[in-house]
Amino acid sequence: MNKKKEESIFKSLKKRMQKVVRYECRDKNLEIYVVQPGERLTIYGSCSILCLAGNASINDYVLPTVSCESANFLKISAPQRMDVPAILNVGNSASNYKHQRLKFRLKEVAPKNHEKIMELIGTSQPAVFIFSKVLDIAEETVSGLIANFLIHTALQKQIILPPHFHIARDDFSIIPQPDDNKLKQQLEKLNSVRKDGQRVSIIPFGHKGAGKSHLMRNIVNRWLSIGCDNVYVLDCDIGQSEFTPSGCLSLHKVTSPIIGKPYGHQKAKFDNAFFYGDNSLRSPDLYLDIFERLWNKFKATSEPGSVCVINTMGWVTDLGGEVLTHIMDIVEPDLCVEIYRDSTETRFQYPKNQKLNYMEIFANNSHGIVGLPAQKKLPSVLIRELTIVGYFSSMLPKPSLASFPKVTPYKLNFQNTTICVPVDLLVQDCHIFSSINTQLIALCLNHSELKPRKLCGKEDMPSLCVIDGNSPALQCIGYGIVRGVNVDEKAIFVVSPVDLRELDEPPLLVRGMRIQTPAMFFTSDPYNRCPYVLNLPEQKNAQNNLDGLYQPSVNTTQFKRSRRC
Repeated sequence: MNKKKEESIFKSLKKRMQKVVRYECRDKNLEIYVVQPGERLTIYGSCSILCLAGNASINDYVLPTVSCESANFLKISAPQRMDVPAILNVGNSASNYKHQRLKFRLKEVAPKNHEKIMELIGTSQPAVFIFSKVLDIAEETVSGLIANFLIHTALQKQIILPPHFHIARDDFSIIPQPDDNKLKQQLEKLNSVRKDGQRVSIIPFGHKGAGKSHLMRNIVNRWLSIGCDNVYVLDCDIGQSEFTPSGCLSLHKVTSPIIGKPYGHQKAKFDNAFFYGDNSLRSPDLYLDIFERLWNKFKATSEPGSVCVINTMGWVTDLGGEVLTHIMDIVEPDLCVEIYRDSTETRFQYPKNQKLNYMEIFANNSHGIVGLPAQKKLPSVLIRELTIVGYFSSMLPKPSLASFPKVTPYKLNFQNTTICVPVDLLVQDCHIFSSINTQLIALCLNHSELKPRKLCGKEDMPSLCVIDGNSPALQCIGYGIVRGVNVDEKAIFVVSPVDLRELDEPPLLVRGMRIQTPAMFFTSDPYNRCPYVLNLPEQKNAQNNLDGLYQPSVNTTQFKRSRRC
């Protein structure tokens, strides 16, 4: 982009923001925005927000009016490369607008500007926000991996704008207003039922790329906004999971609004999750068995009047449609919401024998930031990889994936460790360690129906279990990456956000199909330090029956590693 075009874009953006007043705070990482009722803003990038005064909502979550404290900030994540902005709506304030309290709160954060702001406000009742420019470690780590991820570099050069997010006055809305009103009416009806103690279930669904995940988050936010304290998400999207890396089905109680992408709100340890072991429908029977377990868990343990929002897969035809039909048979949902953007896409065929409370939404397409060239959307594979990076980011010594080799791993003794491998990935015993080295693994609880055997028939070796279609569903507590294997010490080294020291027994190390360590873990370090270690026994000291047990991994990608694996 040439310099003249950039200047033209900057002038256009500045003109569009003239009615939104911005002030600096004492803390250079904070900024105050005064926005009049009726304004609608779109936010791209990442920041945190709180509302000092006024009536406002972000992605359908009504912002409480609070003082400026770190715990009160709400994280927003809407990367421009992921296409959909966060929507900030400002409505008319209620009669209890407290100007004196606002003045006190402003004086704390902007002692030099608080009088100017109050003079500007006068007797009006605008919404007053504080935006924080500070990124958390997950956001900063992920944004450093992809160019122009949060916002375009052209915008980052604009001095008057914060470095990681962009605000514009825009009428864009993903859900058209008539459909939004219908959805609001449906939720109001269900809320009256919920108040009588009945559990409520909602299934949003749609074809890939329709905005189903965004709709699911907005429905959760709406329930939280009306005071429902018991909102659950049954996440059965094994390809684009919300709170875990891909390959799991899980049940989570949501206590705060979801205004971000999955990489930014990963759970370190899972309380109610099962490892399906793939990001596609390889085994529908296992998938539905796990789903029914989690659904029964919700019914048995959730509080009366709880709400369960089911995050489905973006596959609504053929086998995906059959599975979705089974889910509806199991749940008998109180509301089904279908979202779609492309009228040429094949729609879900509803079972004729069911009377579903159903509504549809024809979603709007985002037009991005006015004046900036459209950017290619991220492929689903890359989004899955970013979720894995976000999951492990809490362990990094600094917000860069290049620091991953410095993370201290846990040491698991051979004798107490069980390795589980899908039958399709089974190799000879002498290659097992190579097959798990550097791999992403699920950490699962032991199961009495598993039938492990000792590797090479030796008692001081790990146990090996082959996972096939007859294997039981394994409860997953988290994920890890195998950093290396030391045959001399008879130990496997694993990096994981789960504190393995708190477990009663070592977890199962379970490999999945098409669930691998992202290549960026190997390529992010400019000094080419390997993200794992290896200690091969010297040939003269190795026992004969261990010869060849640990074979070097073979590099099958374009990225060459600097030392022997």
